[in-house]
Amino acid sequence: MAKTASLTSGLVAKKGQASPAVTLAEATTSHSGKVVALDYYKALTVKLDRERYESLKNLGVKLDKKSQEIFVEALDLWIKQAPAQV
Repeated sequence: MAKTASLTSGLVAKKGQASPAVTLAEATTSHSGKVVALDYYKALTVKLDRERYESLKNLGVKLDKKSQEIFVEALDLWIKQAPAQV
């Protein structure tokens, strides 16, 4: 059996001194090949009917992906195809 982590006062950061456990690069390449800044996000709300919501969640479980990942991949594909239709 694996040993549990010790919960000591060293795990608690003092106010103003907290930092992420893992640091990320400033930019990364997205599926479309564009360089995307990781420090900027814009929250959006998507309203789905029950059938689409359940399909999204079931697919997420089967693929072991979060809804966010599925939406981003789908949006990248849609953006890639959109100029051909214009």
